[in-house]
Amino acid sequence: MKRLLISLFATFCCVAATMAADRAHTLKVYNWADYIDETVLDDFKVWYKEQTGEEVEVIYQLFDINEIMLAKIEKGKEDFDVVCPSEYIIERMLRNDMLLPINKDFGKTPNYLENISPYIIDCFNKIDGSGKNANDYSVGYMWGTTGLLYNTKYVTEEEASTWETLHNEKFKKKIFIKDAFRDVYSTMLIHLRQKELQEGLVTLEELMYDSSDRSIADVEAFLRAGKHLVAGWEADFGKEMMTKEKAYINLLWSG
Repeated sequence: MKRLLISLFATFCCVAATMAADRAHTLKVYNWADYIDETVLDDFKVWYKEQTGEEVEVIYQLFDINEIMLAKIEKGKEDFDVVCPSEYIIERMLRNDMLLPINKDFGKTPNYLENISPYIIDCFNKIDGSGKNANDYSVGYMWGTTGLLYNTKYVTEEEASTWETLHNEKFKKKIFIKDAFRDVYSTMLIHLRQKELQEGLVTLEELMYDSSDRSIADVEAFLRAGKHLVAGWEADFGKEMMTKEKAYINLLWSG
């Protein structure tokens, strides 16, 4: 399943009058852990001063689950300038008026928007933002897939070639699954509907947004059938479990 990550501008511009001057020279970023080398932040400060002649403070915070990020902004009224959620969260944020349009006046900075893939633009056009075009509020940051990372010492290529491996008793308590309900749900549903996909009875896009009672029940049954084999659901420690050989299989993202 394709997984699309976006950098976008959040709203919540309410700040106390006494802090207005400091806030104007503060960049607040909310990003996934391990996505950038944080030395980039110091480099950015130097670059920013070269470009503007002004100092800037960067406040860089991390999250590991989309829904935690959304709750912090929505309920905590955090005024981040840039956040990096998955595309389905952008849809929710647009519908709830939580985003500001991107200022496309980049000054001396090269215009990144001129180099966006037409395919990505089309993907953003399909996001249902209640009349708002996601391309006006977000730009692509990372693109990847959801799949199985496996230790070849214990798992063969053939075993890792199917999602049914998650039901293999051979790997009891050696499986970790990403704690990301949307990615896990969609991936399992696509697996369960392979025959219908091949026969042209349903499209991949339809499955990505299928939340029917039947589909939910089918995915739940599939996950419950392998529940006793799963060692845990992880947000950011799956790779560590793999390197320590505490896990042989990890359902995770490639990007």
